[in-house]
Amino acid sequence: MRDITVASTPDYTVRTPRTPGTPGLLPRISGESAPAAAASALPRDRAAARPRERRTLTRADWIGTAVEALARDGLRAVAVEPLAERLGATKGSFYWHFRDRNALLQAAVEHWERTAIDEELERLELIADPIERHNATVAGLNASPKDVKIFMVLLWNADHPVIGPAVERIVHKRMAFSQRLREQAGLSPEQAERSAVHAYSVWLGLQLLRQAVPGLIPQEMNGENLADYVAELGRIAVGL
Repeated sequence: MRDITVASTPDYTVRTPRTPGTPGLLPRISGESAPAAAASALPRDRAAARPRERRTLTRADWIGTAVEALARDGLRAVAVEPLAERLGATKGSFYWHFRDRNALLQAAVEHWERTAIDEELERLELIADPIERHNATVAGLNASPKDVKIFMVLLWNADHPVIGPAVERIVHKRMAFSQRLREQAGLSPEQAERSAVHAYSVWLGLQLLRQAVPGLIPQEMNGENLADYVAELGRIAVGL
């Protein structure tokens, strides 16, 4: 007769053979709990189907993704649903950090303004020689195609209630810096103002043509070449 173990519970009695390796019993794995052992025995496809843990998105995550979308696809790309899909998040995560789309747009534009405009002007201010600073300024305007594209997107959408004030701030900052630089180089305030306006107009015109009619402006006209060209046209425009 086979040896039988009787295990009693308040509700019922279970009879199980003590024979090792009895079919239907989970093997005990040394150092591993029963739930863990059961999980390790799951088929791979079922284990893979479990949702991965998502990290908690921060306000900075949404802002950074919005700036990238602005540079990649323009203003229309800064919208809640496509950004949430890109981040693998829900719209609830968005509304935890922002009141609405305009709030995100304002935060993204202000972040870009601070990093691409304010910090760059602060860096240029450290260059003592005004001529050297001027050349570095013009070269810096074209150093980042991404920043150029973002500014052109903002410029094209200057009638937007959030973007309009930002464009005005950015242009005034750049123009004030440029005019002050020219005065330090020896121009009168009137000459410096005209020269700054003409030089900035030339730069904007070149960027618009480059985007609207690709190939019209030679690709090699970048960096120092473009800086020299803009400076020359500015001098001609103001009669210097």
